[in-house]
This record gives sequence, C-alpha cells and structure tokens, in this order.
Amino acid sequence: MIQQHFHYDSLDKAISHLSNIRNILKTTEHKDALLHIFTAGISTAEAQNLLTELDRQLPDVKRVGVAIYKFSSDTGKPLIACNIVISKDTEFHVLQYSCTPGKEHLTATQFLDACSTIQQIKAIELFPVNPELDVTEFLNTVSEKYEDIPVFGAIARPSDAVNNSFAIGKDLLFSGFTAVLCSSPTLEVYMDYILGWNPIGREMSISKVERNPQGGCTVHLIDGQPAADIYKKYLGIEWNGDITENVWAFPLMVMRNNVNLCFVPIASNNGALHFAAPLYEKEKIRFSYCTREQILEASLTGSERMQIFSPEAVLISLCVNRAFFLQDDAHLEWIYYRQHNPQLAYCHGYGEISLQNKKGGVLSSAFVALGMREGNNMLKQAAQCPMPQQTGFAPRGKIPLSYLVSHFFHEMTNELVHFQKYLESEVEKKTRENERLSLHVVETLAQAIDAKDTYTNGHSSRVAKYSVEIGRRAGYSDAQLGELYMISLLHDVGKIGVPDQIINKPTKLTDEEYAIIKNHPVMGAHILQEIKEMPKLTTGARWHHERYDGKGYPDGLKGNNIPEEARIIAVADAYDAMTSNRSYRKKLSQSFVRGEVEKGKGSQFDPRFADIMLTMIDEDTAFQMTE
Repeated sequence: MIQQHFHYDSLDKAISHLSNIRNILKTTEHKDALLHIFTAGISTAEAQNLLTELDRQLPDVKRVGVAIYKFSSDTGKPLIACNIVISKDTEFHVLQYSCTPGKEHLTATQFLDACSTIQQIKAIELFPVNPELDVTEFLNTVSEKYEDIPVFGAIARPSDAVNNSFAIGKDLLFSGFTAVLCSSPTLEVYMDYILGWNPIGREMSISKVERNPQGGCTVHLIDGQPAADIYKKYLGIEWNGDITENVWAFPLMVMRNNVNLCFVPIASNNGALHFAAPLYEKEKIRFSYCTREQILEASLTGSERMQIFSPEAVLISLCVNRAFFLQDDAHLEWIYYRQHNPQLAYCHGYGEISLQNKKGGVLSSAFVALGMREGNNMLKQAAQCPMPQQTGFAPRGKIPLSYLVSHFFHEMTNELVHFQKYLESEVEKKTRENERLSLHVVETLAQAIDAKDTYTNGHSSRVAKYSVEIGRRAGYSDAQLGELYMISLLHDVGKIGVPDQIINKPTKLTDEEYAIIKNHPVMGAHILQEIKEMPKLTTGARWHHERYDGKGYPDGLKGNNIPEEARIIAVADAYDAMTSNRSYRKKLSQSFVRGEVEKGKGSQFDPRFADIMLTMIDEDTAFQMTE
C-alpha cells in the first residue's frame, strides 16, 4: 500500500496536477486506488468541475471526500487536498446514498444490503453531509451487523454564506451518506481516538433537551436550573459574545458508549445553551479542562501508538474546535504523525466519527486516526504492542500557571472519584485520604502562586516548613501543626492577583505599584474566606504583614491581637525573604539575617517566636536551613 499527498490553493493547480497522480498509477503495480479529496473555500460549480476532470483524466480511480473547515492558520485562499492510497490487495467500494432527515434508519438498511455482497470488509469510512441528519441513528444501525469493524470519518462542514456543504463520491452529495468499504484478506486496520481533555468536578443532570433544525440541540436545564447558570456558578462569568472563547479550555463532557465526548456551547438565550452536536435527556454532564501541553501530549502519544502499528497509510480526522483552541500550534497534531507517515491525509470536520465495539460514535473536539497496512501479518496489532513511554510536555523553568492549575484539576478529580468510590465501606481510611487531598489541593495552589515569582519559587513551601518548626518548638500538637502548615502555605495567595511585571520588577517599585503589592493580604483573605470548612486559612493570608508594634498592614493590629499563627508566619516569611534571591538583590548572609531578626524582636516580631527563630539560626552553623 502506497500513499501520496498533494495540497493546492486553487482549482486550476489541482486540475493541472492530476497528471502527477496518473503517472504514479502508471508506474505502480496495484489492484485499486482511492483518492481522498478535502475542499474549503470552493463553490459547488468548482467542485463539479473537479469531478468532471477526474472522470476524464482518472476514470478508474475511486474517490471520496467532503467540504471541510479551514484551519486557524489559513491565509484565506481556497484549499484542495488530494490524497491517493494505492493498494496491492485491497479493494475500495464507494457507495453514496441520498438521505433526508428522518430516513436515516432506512438508508442504513439499504447500505447494509449493499455491504452484504462484499466479502472481508475490514474498515468503513463514512462522510455524512447535512447537519440535520441523525448520524448516530445511521451508525447504530450499521454497528448492529458490523460491531467489530472500525467505522471512521468526518462530517461535512455546514453551508454558510461563503462555503457550500457537500460530500464527494462519484457525484456531489448535499444530503446523505458517502461511504468507502475497504475489503481484503490481508488488510489490517488500527483506529485510535484521542481527546486530551480530562473530566473535573461532579456530574450534573441535563434535562429539557430539544433538537434544533441545524442538527444540534438546546439544553434548557442543568441540575434543574437554567443551563447557562453553570458558567456563572463555577467559572464566575456571565454569557456574552466572548464566552465561547473563554470556555474553550472548559468544555462540557459526557460519557457516551464508554467514551468521553466534549461539547462547547455556541450560543445562549433565556438561560438555555445551544450546541452544534446532540445531547440527550438524562445524560450526565460535567466540566473538563486541559492545557495546550495536555492536548499535544495526547496527540504525540497517539502518534507513537500508530508508529508501533507501522501503517502504510494514515487518515486523520480532527475537530475544528481543537484548531480553535490550539491556534498557531494546531498543525503540530498532524506533524507528529507525519514524522513517520509524511504522506498522510487529514481534515477538520464538523464532527468526527469513530465507532468500534459499541465505543464512540459522533464525536466532538476529538482527534481520530486510522492506520492501514497490507500483508504484514508478522507484526502484532497495535492494541497488543507495549504502550510507548509518554514523552511529556511539562515545561521547564518558570511553569505557567495554566499548566499547574490543569494538573491540579486533573489530580484532584481523580482522587475525588477514588475517594467517593470506597467511602461507604472505608470511612476511616477515606477520611485520611480526604485530609491528604485537602493538603494536595493547598500545596498545588501554593505552587501556582510561587510560579509567578521567577526568583522565589518554593517560597510558600519554605515558609510553611519554617512555621511548622517554630510551632513544634512552641509546643503545638500534631493537629495544630497540620493546620499551621496549610495556613502558612497559602499566606501569599493574594499575589495571584498581582501582575507578574510588578512581582518580578528588578528596580524600585513606584508608590502605585507598592500599593498594589500591599493589597495582596486583603485579596488573599477574600479568596480564602469562601472555604467555610477551613475558616482559619484566612489568618495567615490577611495578617502575616502585621507588626507586633502595630505599624503593619492591612489592619494595624498590635501584639497579641494579631492571631498567633500570623505572628509565627511573619517571622518565617521575613527569614525566607532575606535568605532568598530576589529580582533586586542576592540573598543576604546568615549573620546579617540574624541581626535583622534580633533587631525586629518586640517591634516587628513577637519576641517569643523571634527567639525560636534565632535559636534555629544559631543551630544552622552551615547555613543549610534554606535548602
């Protein structure tokens, strides 16, 4: 099996280069050939002109394709992608069926009748057109007979004022199904579904769902409340013209046929959400989250699975939502696959199709890859091969806050699901796990805060450790020390709202910039006050810059009126500030730091806790406590 790819930005170029394909076929021994054609930005008349030329110049070549979305990196020129797969043993059978909405089951039955005359079908490629068709109904009917046969493809983009919607086969089709049956005794096929988003939070029930004329649906209620309210409740944003871009990283997710599917609403009115793909009554929906790194890591790992399979031809179908989310990095997804299969075919559809063994169906925000090879029975199927090691995309140096938050969401959700699964039978054990989960949440958030400051990454963790040691020497119980650890970990949470350029400024701050910095204790307390289960978290955040003599901020508290935990954190915070490199200076010497703590005893610091810190400094003769 041989695959060749050609890319054109005009109809004239595509037609003039058909001779290239004809020459390849003349010089290559083959049994059959299938030409995939993906178009964007060409009219129906131009598409028909292309088919006429194909009939004239390549009359024996089977063809199939659809009108697809343009990509985020397009220049605005038309697109005509031609991809030829030349087989040694495989036959390609192209079938086309016109279908109007409501006739999907009947059309699928006709399709199955035709399939029954073809032996050794190994894969079915499907290209529906017309968003009002119930493609799921068609797939379900087909899968009743061909459950273990992979069904793969893409749905043609809807028509708009500029682009027409059609599928390509022997003729142009404007409403119906175009399919390719791949049959051969030696053909082996591997299909892979790739997402990248991970579920977070609890499941929510959707109700009062109605299909709309565009083939999608309108969801009126989620958990009995207006559907759009979930964005205000969980993300703190109202629906407006920019919300779709704002929630690309938080698609709604449904588990359907054992596969996670993502959905992003395209519009809202009167509290209802409108989706381009169908959702169903009583389905459970939840939020999902990802970063660019996670999507690309999923694609890279998928390309490694495909490499193990060693395909001779690769076909890829991607949702345009992925291109919108990845923007300038969208091309990386198919570049990973091109490292091993440089002539692969790819397209961005209105929706992707991946169905095998009752898993999958009509997908959204997904990446589907199909690999084919002939007469290579010595190789194992990809599903039986060892999985490759994940390369990983964890950034180096200063880690982006989005990456930390995403990792936190993913880990928190996994642990919560695990926690809930066994709670009833292992109450005591799960209580301990809940405590560890709370600690994990706090530690992850602290890492996200510290990542804002290039010079003091790890500051919150060190302050927490110093604070716990001071508390231990002051006679705190284990329970008190655990509480003190989390309070001190989040003492700087308010800095999450301070611009990076101020935190990392290497020169003296202006009065306005200093005022913004000084507001971080109030901001931190405001953030943490919503955590009702741990009311003391606000203690360190709000009052760690108070002074024992009453000259601190934000409230000017004095002496024992300052909560004890905040007085401990004040000493620990000052010590770490002096012993860490900062954007405006290097860390200070041990002797200088000791002198400053001594000088601040009774004025800046509680004398009791200052003395404990002085003892810790004196014991640290090698100046290694900061490590």
